[in-house]
Amino acid sequence: MKKALFLTALLFPFFINAQQKGVAPIDDGSAGMAGRVHALVIGISSYQDAGIPSLKYAHVDAQEFVAFLKSKSGGALKDDQIQVITNEEATVANIYSQLDWLLEEAQENDQIIIYFSGHGDVETATSRNRGFLLAYDTPPTNYRIGALRVNDLNDILADLVEIKKAKVTLITDACRSGKLAGGDEGATSTAAALSQQFKNQVKIMSCQPNEFSLEGEQWGGGRGVFSYHLIDGLTGLADVDNNAEIHLFELDKYLKEKIPVETEYQQFPMLVGPPKTSLSQVDSDELAALREARNGQPPLLASVSTKGRGDEILAKADTSVQQLYDEFIAALDDQYFLPSDVGGKRQVGKSASELYDILSTEESLQDLHFILKRNFAVALQDESQKSINAYLKADPAEMNERWKNFGEKYKSNPAYLNKAASLLGKSHYLYDRLISKKYYYEGLLLRLEGEKNNDESLFNLALEKEQLALKYDDEAAFIYNEIGLIKKELYKLEKNKNHDPNNAKKLYDGQILMFKKASHISPKWVMPYLNLTGSYFMHDDLEKAEVACGKISSIDSMQIGYKWYMGNILQEREKYNNAIYYYKSVIAMNPDYNAELYNNIGLTYYSKGEHGLAKKMYLKSIELNPDLFIAYENLGFMYYMTQKYNDCIDVNIKWATVDSSNDLIYYNIACLYSISGDGEKAITWLEKAIEKGFNNYEKLKADTDLENAKNTPAYKTFEEKYLSEN
Repeated sequence: MKKALFLTALLFPFFINAQQKGVAPIDDGSAGMAGRVHALVIGISSYQDAGIPSLKYAHVDAQEFVAFLKSKSGGALKDDQIQVITNEEATVANIYSQLDWLLEEAQENDQIIIYFSGHGDVETATSRNRGFLLAYDTPPTNYRIGALRVNDLNDILADLVEIKKAKVTLITDACRSGKLAGGDEGATSTAAALSQQFKNQVKIMSCQPNEFSLEGEQWGGGRGVFSYHLIDGLTGLADVDNNAEIHLFELDKYLKEKIPVETEYQQFPMLVGPPKTSLSQVDSDELAALREARNGQPPLLASVSTKGRGDEILAKADTSVQQLYDEFIAALDDQYFLPSDVGGKRQVGKSASELYDILSTEESLQDLHFILKRNFAVALQDESQKSINAYLKADPAEMNERWKNFGEKYKSNPAYLNKAASLLGKSHYLYDRLISKKYYYEGLLLRLEGEKNNDESLFNLALEKEQLALKYDDEAAFIYNEIGLIKKELYKLEKNKNHDPNNAKKLYDGQILMFKKASHISPKWVMPYLNLTGSYFMHDDLEKAEVACGKISSIDSMQIGYKWYMGNILQEREKYNNAIYYYKSVIAMNPDYNAELYNNIGLTYYSKGEHGLAKKMYLKSIELNPDLFIAYENLGFMYYMTQKYNDCIDVNIKWATVDSSNDLIYYNIACLYSISGDGEKAITWLEKAIEKGFNNYEKLKADTDLENAKNTPAYKTFEEKYLSEN
């Protein structure tokens, strides 16, 4: 199982002084000309010695901070103003060398920015709180000979401020693990030492000294939660008063609204300094781009790693508890989540749910209960989220899961999502979304099951489920899209009934409204436009279908559904060569896209008079889907029109084997035998047609294709039996 969130990092960032653009200086009332900006950015995720636990995203956070510095909001720094060293480049010698570079470069009124993301620790818990920032090549048991001393860093900053008269910004993401030399107590002492080293300056810390800071994939695809929201806030999302300037009090409010909630109140940032300190200037274009990006990213939940401190907690537990924990992790990896999932080699009583119930009450693992709960909740919703994500990308494999497999792999999703929601509790920020997705999948499964037999009752139940889903999340485009699909199925059934045209119109208008609502919420998602195109096309509104199809093209001109529908529209407009071009484009992308594709190509070739190619396409369509009745009908019609009656009989007989209740097929076969001169067989098939329900006796009496049959002795008996009273 993929572990996406790592409980390893404790971050301690400090803003001291800064520039007018980007990270702005503390407003202390002093005047002076702004100088040049120099930045040193260090990020270390992997360490040379395995005794120092690896981080996952520290170097990524550093790279993202460099990107921020190069942005307009960050000061638009040039490459020659920034020195970046990450991972193996960040040796202790190189770090000190780059600090010397800053001392050499700094002039009066210059802006100096130092960013460090990596481990921080003390040698031991009794080393007089002398903290160290660990370099790539720091030995795990002797920091003094190979790490950056906090005292040295403080001296360098003092020289920069007091001697060089520069303005300094220091950001330290000093991440640590309980497996470092100083242990938990030593790491806490480092935090206290760092926070006390730099007085009378702005301090922005990711969390309290006794807390861990989280990193995971849900933040920008892989970031520290603090770094992620710090840069977002400085770019402009923290601008409460909308004056295009971020002050310390605004950033404080923003971070304390975001970070505790997204870490389930395991992490609380600390910000100290003059509240009105200006930290950054907001660029409107960058802020607009950021808002658009974030609006397309729903909140997710990622798993938590037990690296470092978690390993120590487990080591202190009883061996039987350790075994249960290992079995729990194995159950998650095997996706053996609930007792009902038992099967294969899975042991009864060893589901993740049953093991979690035991582990969550084990006092020796109390500090890991949060990790256990979150890992389980993440695993339960992982597959359902992947399916939704693939659907939002209109992934062909995901479409096939719905079209061909009727959502077989979704069967367990509702139960898993319900369990995940119960684990997190009603107060959790994801609870409503999880319940909403539960109802969404229940409705989806009912709709897909209903499509097998055009079961109206299942469609209505599906609609009820999706309406419940909306009550919990009324901004989910995929739910509105699903309601549109359900109403589309109900519309088709109502239209075939020919009972109440007003009801059919309501259902048609309803599906269009839902697809439009989905596209409004998610304007860059192609599925609502694909479904709109299909609805318009089914309603013979080719103009609107073409407009909707054009919208798909503007989003993704290589979208296979766009090419499919354009072929259909052009075929209806009798632009056959153009239609074939689009159909062939679909085949080039996916030769087995669907059976209807080859049927439509066959119809197009037939319309052009190219009967050999038409036959080839119809047969391919039947090969892909032996139950596609329209392909048999079209192939049979072509044989009939070209007077290949024996071939037409063969096709209709094959058709009858897969659509045995269709009385018209038997009637057609009777007509074909009559045309071919075998009137006796024609009478036999006429009787079969009547047995299947054929009762259009006026058509039978007037049909000239049956002349040969009517001239046989058997017809008189047939006539007396079936036609004397009709």
